[in-house]
Amino acid sequence: MEERYAFIISDRTGITAETMGHTLLSQFPMMKFKTVPLPFIDTEEKARQTVQQINDAAEKNGRLPLVFATLVDDNIRKMISSSNGVFFDLIDQFLGPLERELGVESAHTIGRSHGVVDPAKYTSRIAAVNFSVRTDDGVNTNKYDQAAVIIVGVSRTGKTPTCLYLALHFGTYAANYPLTPEDLIAGRLPARIAKFRDKLFALTIDPSRLAKIRQERFARGRYAGLKQCQQEVLQAEAIFRQENVPYINTTAISIEEIATTIIHKARLKRDLI
Repeated sequence: MEERYAFIISDRTGITAETMGHTLLSQFPMMKFKTVPLPFIDTEEKARQTVQQINDAAEKNGRLPLVFATLVDDNIRKMISSSNGVFFDLIDQFLGPLERELGVESAHTIGRSHGVVDPAKYTSRIAAVNFSVRTDDGVNTNKYDQAAVIIVGVSRTGKTPTCLYLALHFGTYAANYPLTPEDLIAGRLPARIAKFRDKLFALTIDPSRLAKIRQERFARGRYAGLKQCQQEVLQAEAIFRQENVPYINTTAISIEEIATTIIHKARLKRDLI
């Protein structure tokens, strides 16, 4: 399989560049890419070193590297674009047309998209993360009245990372509750979460995938056995249907997709901060 270098360059964290770069590259599954993230390229000296790194990769690989960049400084951007790579400017592609349409010049401020632009919103996001940590895995259920959503499911279906993603990216107060074997045998929602039925959203998963995930954590005993996983998933889904709790299958979707689906289906406030 053909391999190409793909440099992802930013003057700050590189989160935007990585997201856009990976999204674009994912559309070419027949290709193999060697991704090289280079964040905090914010001086001309760093830019010169980066140009050399790109040129070395071009010589080694025999193909021009792809260069995805979010660079605000004009001089640094010109230096990087002069390298022996195919340069994709992920900011200027949109900023120029936006300036023309809005009739004003942009701020051209490094790191603005991921900086603390609104201190109140930033503080709210940190509070949401703290809430998710404090209510993780069924702890502090007495605080569930503060939750915007309570994610339920059997162990290892992705509840904790989904809650943290919702908190970190959307400022959502998300708690999670694991359904235990005792809960599943009872065949109904536990009393401590039943009263919050309107806040519940459930996750399920293919039993085979669940068994593999559990085996990575604890291989011995019934916990990670396929038969146990099959039984738990069947019992949990029966409860979700009986109790009219919305749920999605997390087997083949990412945490980002899970969180966004919950935001959409539960009609939660979507506030990127």
